[in-house]
Amino acid sequence: MVKVLHVSTEYPPYRIIGSLAFQVRDLVTRLSNRYEIYLVHPANFDGSYMDGNVRIFTVSDRWFSDVVAYMHFLLVEILSRIPYVIPRDINFVHAHDWIAAVIAKVISQRLKVPYIVSAYSTEPIRSGDSISLLSLTIRDWERYAFSSALYVIAHNKPTYESLRNHYGINAVEVRSMDDVEAIYSEISHQRVHQ
Repeated sequence: MVKVLHVSTEYPPYRIIGSLAFQVRDLVTRLSNRYEIYLVHPANFDGSYMDGNVRIFTVSDRWFSDVVAYMHFLLVEILSRIPYVIPRDINFVHAHDWIAAVIAKVISQRLKVPYIVSAYSTEPIRSGDSISLLSLTIRDWERYAFSSALYVIAHNKPTYESLRNHYGINAVEVRSMDDVEAIYSEISHQRVHQ
């Protein structure tokens, strides 16, 4: 069975900031019927649990007033835990939004597997296209992490358009679970024939 590691900054019930937690949960629980799904997310404890067929691992969380500092903290926390809890034969990594995408990029380089990104928004959308040092920094990190992903999946039309217009990324706009499963099948097929 194809093994996929998901990385998310949110997952219910331990880390909910907005709707991302529920979108990720819906996606991974549905995918777990056909794939062996592992997921790592921050919480207020280091541990593991099952959510249906999804194997979930948590890393301790500490919020920083600077989201970029938080990204670096979370990268270190996840990279220090992942080698001990996930199988070494992961087929690919699936990140959810920009912080997770930076982490997935590093994990994919270490494991020598591809990574994909689900984008639900972009910094130009979140900031209302305003310019600040923080906004420009996040844009650079998004461009860096998204541009080298095997696939960038846009989960809505505004994100699809923003990825193209602001970053020059030809994302795949998904409209249903079938679209996501088609991407998974394509990656699995590519991995088998390498």
